[in-house]
Formats: sequence, C-alpha cells, structure tokens
Amino acid sequence: MWELLLRSRKFMIGLCVFVAILIFGIIGPMVTRNPLEQAPATRGFLPPSWEYPLGTDIFGEDLFAQLCTGTRNSMIVGAVAGIVGTLIAVLFGSVGPYKGGVADEISNFVTNVVIVFPTLPLLIVLAAILQQRSLLLVALLIGVTSWPWAARSIRGQVLSLKEREFVDMARMSGMSDRKIAIREILPNMLAYTLMVFVIMFGIGVVVEAGISIIGVGPNPGTNVTLGTMLYWARMLPISGAAWWLTWWWFIPPGVMVAAVTTSIFVMHSGMDEVFNPKSRKE
Repeated sequence: MWELLLRSRKFMIGLCVFVAILIFGIIGPMVTRNPLEQAPATRGFLPPSWEYPLGTDIFGEDLFAQLCTGTRNSMIVGAVAGIVGTLIAVLFGSVGPYKGGVADEISNFVTNVVIVFPTLPLLIVLAAILQQRSLLLVALLIGVTSWPWAARSIRGQVLSLKEREFVDMARMSGMSDRKIAIREILPNMLAYTLMVFVIMFGIGVVVEAGISIIGVGPNPGTNVTLGTMLYWARMLPISGAAWWLTWWWFIPPGVMVAAVTTSIFVMHSGMDEVFNPKSRKE
C-alpha cells in the first residue's frame, strides 16, 4: 500500500505543495528580518518593493518576514494540535472498544459528551478566559477539543479488526491483549491513524486562523501567525482609505492558509483512494 501511495498523483501533488510550504516556513524566518521590528513611521503601509516584497503594515513592519514566521508558527500549531488530537482519539477510540465492557462504555460516554459541545464556541470561551495565550497553549486547546470525530471513526475500525481471523489466531496462541494490540491491531491501524493526523493538522491551522482573526488566538502583540496577520489587517485599516487598497497585508496570509488546507485535502484524498478498499482503484 505504501508503494501505491507514492504512485498516487493526488497524494504526491499535495505532498509536494505541503513540503514547499514547510520549507518556506523553516528557511524564511532564517533569512528575513525580525517580523516585529518596527521601522520608522514613514515606512508604514509601504507597497511591495524590492526591499519589502510584501510591503509593510501600519507599524512599518515587514509583512514578508511576518508571512515567513507566521507560516512556521501556524504549522507548529497544526502539528502540535494534530499530534495531541490524534493521540487522544487513538486512546479513546481503541483501548475501550478493544477491551469491551465497562471500558468501552466509559470511552464511548466521554466521546459522546465531548462531541455534543460546539467545538469552536467552546474553544473561543477557553481562549478568552486565558489572558496569556502562547502558541503551545492554543495548539493544546485545539487538540483537546477536536478529537471526538476521529475517536468515533477509530472505534469502528477497532471493532472490525478485533473480530478478524488473525486476531482470533493470536488469542488462541496465548498472546496477551497488550501484545495483540501492539503487534496485530496497531499496525493495521497505522494507515488510518496517519489519515486522521493529516486532517487534524489541517484543522489546527484553520482553527488557529479563525480564532486569531477575532482576537482569541495566540497573543497578537507577541506572536506572529497567519491568523494574527489577518487580525491586525482587520483591526487597523488605513485612516480615510478603503481597506482593500492594502491587499498585500491580508491576501498573502489568506492565500497561505488556503494553500495549506488545499494541499492537506489533496493528500488525504490520495490516501483515501489507496487505503480505503471501497475507493481504491484497481
């Protein structure tokens, strides 16, 4: 299957775009100036030029440097949120269903309780209560509030796998439940878990941008993300001029968010065609 994945055109296109964005976010901050360094007031709202490829904002800060750093920080939020959310989903979606009985009822109850809460409003309330919000804190909040859908899907996969013949053979051979889970169940869940992480990564990037625009993401005064760039573009329009005249301020971060989510969607679509027997192309 992994060889088929590397032959998937959709997956490779999405992966190439994603890797290009990742490289931009890693190398960009190393070769640009401090994104929060304020230039003289006369440099505020400068249009794109050789010195400032994406112009400057109202503070005279280099928007290209902010885009590089913001891309890196938003990818960090997506990665942390994806890891945390995936781990929680695997924990509640696999341990209880495999054990069955009370353990399954407890894990299913917790998942159902969390899933009924509207995630975005809950996240907004939690973020608004916490006055000091770092990148890591926001990523953790996103991760611990966005896992129930994945846990429900993983639960269905585990319930199906535990009834397979190779699991029965492992039980008959005297293998312990822990060894069966590690050697038999988890390897067969690897592909699906990877797909869950990819989606959770995209959710982290999009949700961070969404809550940052309304001011409850990472503290915009000390953190630069794609969402905080959009926040300042919304909060500080040019006095006496139309906001859309400063297109270099809000279009680049918006395009970058769209590029990240699109690449993840294309990657996931390619993975689904390979790993899902119902949609696999022979």
